Amino acid sequence: MPQFTDLDMLYDYEKDAASAAMGYMTLATRAHHGDLRQIYLRLANEATNAHSKVSKLINQSGGIA
Repeated sequence: MPQFTDLDMLYDYEKDAASAAMGYMTLATRAHHGDLRQIYLRLANEATNAHSKVSKLINQSGGIA
């Protein structure tokens, strides 16, 4: 079984956060109800914030984000 480093896990989390942001933004563009659109936009923003934070952690750990 392969051993994963902290940096490996950060890269995986970065990928997931970027995918979530793109997915939520796509759903926001498809939503017809204004309240639902706002919820998806808020989720996309939160995922973008998480991506930004994990990218900083990757850089601090010596990786390339």
